[in-house]
Amino acid sequence: MKLVTKMVCATGLLIGMAGGIAEGAVDPLLKQDPEVLRFVERSLAWYPASTFTVVADDRSQTPSGSYRVVRVARSCDNPVLAGEPSVVVDEVTGQAYLGSVGELPFEQTGVAPRSLRSFLEGFLPEVLDRNMNMKVRVSWDLPEGAKPGAVIPFTLMIDTGYGEFPKPTAVTSDGRLLVMAAGLPLSGDPVAIRRALFASSDAVVWDHPGSAKTTVEIVEFSDLECPACKAKWPLIEKVIEGNGDRVRHGMVSFPLTGIHPWAFRASSATWCIGEQQAEQLIPFKELFYDLQREMEVGLVTPTSMDFVAGNGLDETSFRSCYLRQPSLDGVHRQLAIGHVVGVNATPTYFVNGWMVQMPQEEWFSDLVARLSRGEEP
Repeated sequence: MKLVTKMVCATGLLIGMAGGIAEGAVDPLLKQDPEVLRFVERSLAWYPASTFTVVADDRSQTPSGSYRVVRVARSCDNPVLAGEPSVVVDEVTGQAYLGSVGELPFEQTGVAPRSLRSFLEGFLPEVLDRNMNMKVRVSWDLPEGAKPGAVIPFTLMIDTGYGEFPKPTAVTSDGRLLVMAAGLPLSGDPVAIRRALFASSDAVVWDHPGSAKTTVEIVEFSDLECPACKAKWPLIEKVIEGNGDRVRHGMVSFPLTGIHPWAFRASSATWCIGEQQAEQLIPFKELFYDLQREMEVGLVTPTSMDFVAGNGLDETSFRSCYLRQPSLDGVHRQLAIGHVVGVNATPTYFVNGWMVQMPQEEWFSDLVARLSRGEEP
């Protein structure tokens, strides 16, 4: 049994969407749902001159109620960001799930609907291990106060090799679709929800803290082994330095353990340094970027220890944290919050809650300036 596959996320989760109207074709009678379009536009990475159009809107009925699968075409001059993402809307609870969507072979198994949970507990770990070399287990611990609907949220516990972190996932109650996403209220504002989450979470380490004059918060999800993170950092640094205390910058480690062998160790060291002196994270990051081509698993520890000793940090405290429970828990919390807010590649930035991927010199500074004035992008 295999999931129907059409796309691969940089995080290593492989899933896809099948069926519906052919991509690129738009039914002229199809309603352009403004609530869905607003939700999608404010959920996805911002990019100049993007337009959004509903190209498919299919409703399915289950014993628990109905859900919709709405496919939205995004047009822009960036071929990576352009496409047709799908949002699954639970019409019972009003929750919307925007992420990778895949068809499950549950109906073909012939098992009873009441066996959906046991089916997923066996199927998902097997298929993700076989196809992606990913170790997962399924957890059904629902959020407090969650009510049943046409879409059932659950959690994939992903093993990084250093422990587990939770990835929010959901399945339609008819067993037809799997959605790799956290549910958000369709009527809510994903931008505001993310900004509030970052403000209250200890997973964000504010390495450039700003001041009372701060009007822009840039939260960066990055991986010290990621070449794209290194390439984009000079632009982010230029914007930070050019805005002084009007901007504060927060770092969240998001190691892609499936493709980057030393990234988690570097993230652990990053957490421990941030616990002592958050302002040291930027020079520490830049050191690893400079050594990125030569770095390997066995060099992370001595390089980190040299940095600690050379910058007056407490070596004993660092040793009691590095690759020990405090930093393992910290990095796993950082991975978890990344999956809650929809990070699927590094680097990913959030500017006052707006997601940004692949920022460019010609528009990123202007975007920050507009948000600093309290304007929409």
